[in-house]
Amino acid sequence: MKLSKECRYGLDALTLLARAPKGSVIGSAEIAKGLAISPVFLSKILQRLARAGIVSGHRGAIRGYALARDARAISVRDVAEALDGDDLFTRCIFWSERCSEIRPCPLHPEWGHVRPRIERELAQLSLRDLAGRAATPPAAARRSARSRA
Repeated sequence: MKLSKECRYGLDALTLLARAPKGSVIGSAEIAKGLAISPVFLSKILQRLARAGIVSGHRGAIRGYALARDARAISVRDVAEALDGDDLFTRCIFWSERCSEIRPCPLHPEWGHVRPRIERELAQLSLRDLAGRAATPPAAARRSARSRA
């Protein structure tokens, strides 16, 4: 199982929203700047999260996004499935390859035991948990990693 770049950036954006005061609406350009990512790419991610009911988009005088429900009620699993697909936890560990009981991949039996535990852990991990953990802002961490390369 591999989570996409969209999922990573989506979690970063949602963590930023979870840290904002309750009821805050933050513009996508401001979020993108804070995360040092493309505003166009982020807008597509936020639109998908809005369709999944994870964020709500606001138009008018105050434009932007806010969490659609309390950060404790949004799990990492919810976000991962919204951005990487409902079949995320049924896919083969080799991501793009499909396997089955009839044509198993080399790790099929082990993945069958591990996958439900990962799914359960991600379902129990909330945005509130993530928001309380990260000490380094995501954008600063990415800029630091790029400057060392």
